[in-house]
Amino acid sequence: MRLKVLLFLSIICVTSFGQPLFKSNDKVCFMGNSITHGGRYHSYIYLFYATRFPELRLSFTNCGISGDVASGMYSRLQRDIYDNLATVATLSAGMNDVNRGLYSTKKPVENAEQKKREAIENYQKNVIRIAESYRENHLKSIFFTPTIYDESDSIASENMKGVNAALGECRDFVWNLGKEYNATVVDFWKPMTELNARMQQTNPSFTLIGKDRIHPQATGHLVMAYLFLTQTNAPKEVWTLSIDAKNKTTVSQRNCNLSSLIIKPNRLTFKNKEFALPFPSIESAKEAFRLVPFIDSLNQQVLQIHSCDSGHYRLKINNMEVGTYSSADFEKGINLAINTKTPQYALSDSIAKLCEEHFSKGSTLRTLRRVEIKQLSKLNIDDKAAVTAYLNRFIDEMRLQKNNPEANSGYYIMTAQTYLKDKPNEEAFKKRISEIEGLIYSLNKPQTYTYVIEKIRN
Repeated sequence: MRLKVLLFLSIICVTSFGQPLFKSNDKVCFMGNSITHGGRYHSYIYLFYATRFPELRLSFTNCGISGDVASGMYSRLQRDIYDNLATVATLSAGMNDVNRGLYSTKKPVENAEQKKREAIENYQKNVIRIAESYRENHLKSIFFTPTIYDESDSIASENMKGVNAALGECRDFVWNLGKEYNATVVDFWKPMTELNARMQQTNPSFTLIGKDRIHPQATGHLVMAYLFLTQTNAPKEVWTLSIDAKNKTTVSQRNCNLSSLIIKPNRLTFKNKEFALPFPSIESAKEAFRLVPFIDSLNQQVLQIHSCDSGHYRLKINNMEVGTYSSADFEKGINLAINTKTPQYALSDSIAKLCEEHFSKGSTLRTLRRVEIKQLSKLNIDDKAAVTAYLNRFIDEMRLQKNNPEANSGYYIMTAQTYLKDKPNEEAFKKRISEIEGLIYSLNKPQTYTYVIEKIRN
C-alpha cells in the first residue's frame, strides 16, 4: 500500500533543481482560519526556504484566525495584510465557510440544502473579493484549496457526511479562480483526500486529520508543506557532488563548490562550500516522511565517489566521524541529508528550533488578535481594567458551559486566559520574532566543510 501511495504522489514530485517561488526580502502573509492560526504548514515551508535558499531573506507572518470565514478575512485585510506590508499573500478558506452544522444528522436544520448552497455561494463571493483586493494592491497571490474533512466512520466524533464533498466544490472553484487571476494555486484537498482514502483501505483508523475530523496535526501539516513545495517547483537537491577517485576529477557538482581535492591510496580529502542545508527530521511529524516521498523529492544531499577501491570507509566532516560506508555505497551515492550526525544537520536542527519558536510566538499573537476581534470588538482595548473585567466574566460564563460539548468552552477559556497573560508581552513577542529571523539568516549562510574519507577495512 505504501508503494501505491508513493507512486500516486510521485505524479506531482519535482525532479529538477527548481526556482524559488519567493524573491529576496519578500514579506509573505498567510491568511486563513484555525488551520493557519494554529497549524505548522507555513512554519515547515519557512524552514525549507531558510535551509534551501539562504540568500533569500524572507519574512513569514501568520495571519490566521481560528473560526474565521472568507468574509471575516476580507474585513481584516487592511490590518493583517496591508499594514504588514505584504508582498505575497496566501488565502486559505472553506472549512468554516461551508457551515458544517448544516450537515449534521443529530440536529437537522430546516431548509438545510438551500442553506448549504447559500453558504458556498457566499464563500465564492468573498473569495473573489479577496482576490480582487490582492490584485488591486499588486500582491503576488497564492490560493490554497481547502484541506479535507475526514468522513471515516472509525473516528468517534459526529460524522457530518457531505462536508468533504462541499469542500471539494470549494476546491474546484479555487482551482479555476487561480487561472482567472493568474495566481499560484496549491491543491491540498484532492491529494489529501486520495492519500487519506488509500491509507484507510488497509488501516480504517488512519487519518491525516485530528480526532475532530477538521484540524491536521503535525503529520498532516508536513504533508501540506510537501504538497506546497512540490506543486511550486521546489528543488529536490540540497546539493550533489560526484567525484571520480580513479581519475582524480570532479564529475559534477550542483549547489556546491569543491576545492582542495587530494586522493591518495586509501584516503581522499577535499573541501566543499555548500550553498544549502538539509531539511531536518521533525520528530512530531515523522510519520509524514513515510506517507509522502519527502526525502526523495525534496531532500537530496548526495555525495558520490566513483571507482573507490573495494572496501569500507570512514567518513569525517570537519573532523567529526559521521558514518561508515562501503565502496558500493559511495558508487551509488550517499544521501547525507538523512544523516543526523553531520555538522550540517546539526545546523539545520538549530534553525528548526528557531522556526518552532517563531511559530509559537506568532500563533500566540494571533490568539491575541482573535480575542480582540471576537470578544473585545466593542471595547476600548486600551482600557485594561475594563478588558480584564470583561474577560474574567467571559471565562466564568464559559466554565458554566463546560459540560456542553458544543460550547467549545475549553478553547474559549484558553484564549481569554492567554490574552490576559500575554497581551502585556505583545511587543516583546514581536521583537523576539524579528530577532529569530535575524538569527536564522545568520546561521544559514553557506559554509565550507572539510571531508576526509579513509579506508578502514576491505
